[in-house]
Amino acid sequence: MLSGLRVLDLANATGSFCGYLLARLGADVVKVEEPGGDAARKFGPFFKDSPDPEKSLYWFAYNVGKKGITLKIDPPEGRRIFERLVKNTDIVIETYPVGYMDSIGLGYQALSAINPGIILTSITPFGQTGPYKHYKSSDLVAMATGGMMALCGDPGKPPLRLNPDHAYYQAGTNAALGTLIANYNREMISGKGQHVDVSMHDSIVRENNMWAYRWEFLHTVPNRAGNMQVREDLRTRLIYPCRDGFVVFYVDTGRVGRRDLKALAQWIHDEGIEGVLDRLNLDTFHAPAASDEVLKGITNQILSLTGRYTKKELEEKAAKRGVMLRAVKDIQDVLNYEPLAFRNFFVDVEHPELSTSIKFPGHLFKSSEVQDDIPKRRAPRIGEHNKEVYCGELGLAEQELARYQCSGII
Repeated sequence: MLSGLRVLDLANATGSFCGYLLARLGADVVKVEEPGGDAARKFGPFFKDSPDPEKSLYWFAYNVGKKGITLKIDPPEGRRIFERLVKNTDIVIETYPVGYMDSIGLGYQALSAINPGIILTSITPFGQTGPYKHYKSSDLVAMATGGMMALCGDPGKPPLRLNPDHAYYQAGTNAALGTLIANYNREMISGKGQHVDVSMHDSIVRENNMWAYRWEFLHTVPNRAGNMQVREDLRTRLIYPCRDGFVVFYVDTGRVGRRDLKALAQWIHDEGIEGVLDRLNLDTFHAPAASDEVLKGITNQILSLTGRYTKKELEEKAAKRGVMLRAVKDIQDVLNYEPLAFRNFFVDVEHPELSTSIKFPGHLFKSSEVQDDIPKRRAPRIGEHNKEVYCGELGLAEQELARYQCSGII
């Protein structure tokens, strides 16, 4: 879908997901690392637990489909090489501190003077402007300052973070979206590039927009609810243990909630599990008006049911009865999930240097206009495409490339 676009990806772990998404959509993404390799190559876990910058599964996951070159962009020689690359580039992604690119002569104004169509996408903790623009951050800090952590965890216990790097992925997704909009504007309207400014903190706050509205209109602060679904008028359990894991079911109110609960009650009755559901008129049942004793009785009956079966058995029985109960799937379950297999979602990407292939998520979506997106290139090794890019595209002689490598520029 994005074939023909060239992207230079200077991003660290904060923004590598942006380049990943653009690569998965067909752009020619070139990861630009410091000589010696990007710091993310040191992130575990590692292939067969062998710590090695060429075996980081984290690196594999978020750089699949990209090419890879090495370049130190701050020395004058490195800057001049980067400027030559920019001439034939559509998009540059960077995650440096605010002002750094300007300080080395590679800010948006400088790049657009070289290539008026260039799109510079900058991903920073708090954006290019504002009182915190020079503050450093991390995934953990972004989730804390953005309000996400305050909502996660059990009542009366400390907040919890989402795992894995949720803030990084949100920022990367928003950056890819902003980049695509800028690219559309360039190709269809203005013919010019622009500077896309993405704040990781803003990305997390945007994800919490419902809670911001809640404060605006109700002036109430939601609390951590743990295993419970909590609203102003209702507090019910969500997650139930079964023989090999957990399932989810929500005792809700209204027409749909009553219909779902009636189907579950009939199932429980057929299983011979007696309790409060046998005594309720479910045609008029209104969960918010129910006493704590009634809600606890319903919970106990559901626990008795789920404790009899496995996740798969519960899902199959629930589907036949029209009950909205689903398993909490672990990663092994997801890899073996029939709907994903049917859509050929997971694909094997060859890693010849490891003498094996590794399974990766496939298409982001299906389209009637383009072929399914399948990553054809595993994540690059350090400097793997230096010769292809510098000699084949820029026209450097191999001796010149070797000189730059010896001097630590490439």
